[in-house]
Amino acid sequence: MVFGVAGVPTNFKGKFKNLFEWLGERNLNGYEIQCVYGFKISEENKRIILENQKNGFYFSIHAPYYINLGSLNAQVVARSKANMKEGIELAKSINVTRIIFHPGGGHENTENGRKLAIKQLIEAVNEFTSEIDMGNVLLYPEIGGKTASLGSLDEIIEICKNCKYCYPCIDIAHLHAREIGSLTSKEIIKSKLQKIKDAIPDKFEKIHFHAYTINYGEKGEIKHLHFGDTMPDGSVGMPNLDDFISVLKEMNVDPYIISEALDSQELSAQYMHDLYIK
Repeated sequence: MVFGVAGVPTNFKGKFKNLFEWLGERNLNGYEIQCVYGFKISEENKRIILENQKNGFYFSIHAPYYINLGSLNAQVVARSKANMKEGIELAKSINVTRIIFHPGGGHENTENGRKLAIKQLIEAVNEFTSEIDMGNVLLYPEIGGKTASLGSLDEIIEICKNCKYCYPCIDIAHLHAREIGSLTSKEIIKSKLQKIKDAIPDKFEKIHFHAYTINYGEKGEIKHLHFGDTMPDGSVGMPNLDDFISVLKEMNVDPYIISEALDSQELSAQYMHDLYIK
């Protein structure tokens, strides 16, 4: 099982080389490298990552935000394909096997427009993965937080069905937000995960989660919440992490969970870890 954080927590005060001992003291063993502005990692940090893999840490990479394989602009897609190839080579160089990416946008937000964009994304992924040695690297399209963004649950399933190297990144907060507060009970959370398991059973075992609470509006995601924060109306932060962890235990899911809680990801991740091992 993997419970970890996205990026360096603001509560950590020290050098990157000391971060993993700090996380380990909190029973955390996962770290998502934030390459959101480019696939760049210093040689020193590469060495630190490789060293901590030997100590039992698991690493994933979050791809740059500007990658947009679902764009209808051919030049944007071409650049995104080239960027993803760079990311795959980087991942291989540091023995990282998971790259998380956003499906993108720029499409006409209609049923037909979204279908065309997803079709193009699938073609793009299959093209560049056939042109490069993937090694052990897998790609994880992530649920999008905005209603207009590509990355609904059905779209993520469609991508993973049709791309050999794609596996689902289920950001439960994004799912809750883009569906305007859908994850209101343990039963609903379980039904979403069961849908994925039924649709792509061969890929469910390597599912990747982002989990935290979120504020949303009529267009979906507004902002990630700090761990323990209530909603603006005073209600408990959603989606309910207790229900989420309970569902994982009931379904015998070996969790790989990264917290993106605002400035408190280690608190949220440790809370979920402790719930899971109870």
